[in-house]
Amino acid sequence: MVIGISGMISSGKSTLTRNLVKHYKNSMMLKEYEEDDDVFNTFLKWLYEKQPNLTIGFQSYVVENHTSKLADCFKKFSEKGYKYKDNHIFLDRFSIEHYIFANVNLRPKGKKYLEGYDALFSHLITKDETPDLAIFLDMTFDTFKKRLFERGREVETENWNKNKDYFRELYDLYKPLFIKQAKKYDLNYVIIETDNLTEKQVFEKAVEVINNYDFSKMERYNK
Repeated sequence: MVIGISGMISSGKSTLTRNLVKHYKNSMMLKEYEEDDDVFNTFLKWLYEKQPNLTIGFQSYVVENHTSKLADCFKKFSEKGYKYKDNHIFLDRFSIEHYIFANVNLRPKGKKYLEGYDALFSHLITKDETPDLAIFLDMTFDTFKKRLFERGREVETENWNKNKDYFRELYDLYKPLFIKQAKKYDLNYVIIETDNLTEKQVFEKAVEVINNYDFSKMERYNK
């Protein structure tokens, strides 16, 4: 099946996704972005440096890049002869979460830009591109800050003071907007509170969720 791993920046999505791909043999993973994606990395650097007039360009790139790579992933999954009821595609963040970032980043530009992006997003993102199940990794803002500095991504840590208010707003809106979008796209999701859990414990909880979830009623199940 298609399983999305969701959550705020530094919630542990990539680590969990990699561990799940190792655990479930003959599964595939779609990364949020490649480390050598110069376009993404440049946009991200500019965003944190507060460069003007780049948000709609950045968000449009992100959603186009994601939909293109997801289509390639579906194709490779089929070419390998995999079946959704037996094999999984794990998404390290997915489309409706990109909407959350766009919503927060475009708010200062005003209603016109928000409505314009909303129209673009609604046209490009279809039900087929949403996961059969999402696992949302939740945490407090203090845990988010601690983990962000522990992972030490330079573009984030060096620009923390410039973006403290942005990170707070993103954190405050992330889960409510996720739930709102999940309802819009009829997305099934489970929330795991991760504050007091180790990576191993988060992994074990995620495996328990996946193994006990009834996917048989999903449209993709027999494909």
